[in-house]
Amino acid sequence: MTDIIDFNEVKNKARDQDVNQFENYIYELYYSLSQGTISMSDLYSKINEYMEKNNISQEKFLNIQNEMLSRYGIDSEEIKNQLKTMGVDISSLDKNVDYEMARKNLGFTEKYKAGIGNAVYITYKISNERNVLDILLKDTEIIIKSEGKIDLGDNELNEFICSYKKLYSDKKIKVSIFEDVKTYEY
Repeated sequence: MTDIIDFNEVKNKARDQDVNQFENYIYELYYSLSQGTISMSDLYSKINEYMEKNNISQEKFLNIQNEMLSRYGIDSEEIKNQLKTMGVDISSLDKNVDYEMARKNLGFTEKYKAGIGNAVYITYKISNERNVLDILLKDTEIIIKSEGKIDLGDNELNEFICSYKKLYSDKKIKVSIFEDVKTYEY
């Protein structure tokens, strides 16, 4: 009898009951999210509350997620291998760092949730003899940003704006211009 029992391994093992319970809970949360009754920050908060209420460690939570993925035929190791083949370096990813970053992100989002919104922009760059600028596009909104002055007589810029406006059947679009934009590292 030289076998040593690792109680941490036993404590963090994902049992079928744990996976079933979490799966039901997460489906309820995603339904609420799809109905608009909760936000993404609420989702993360509720998951953290669930973990605290059920005394689930970060490691056990990861094991539950892996078991749940495997039920649907998704192998987390295969995902890691695919990321490696795409050139993504996952060797520097540490589980504790990921959880710490998620915790900080959640705390930040919770603190500033009243003023935070999500937006997806399409970007386009123009670099010619008249302008060096970035263009951000979202619905009928265009943001033109440059570290220098913006030459609105630039044919490439005007052609781009006209082409974009045609996507919206010539509805009015809002163009915001940010000239002499300064950036710095903090």
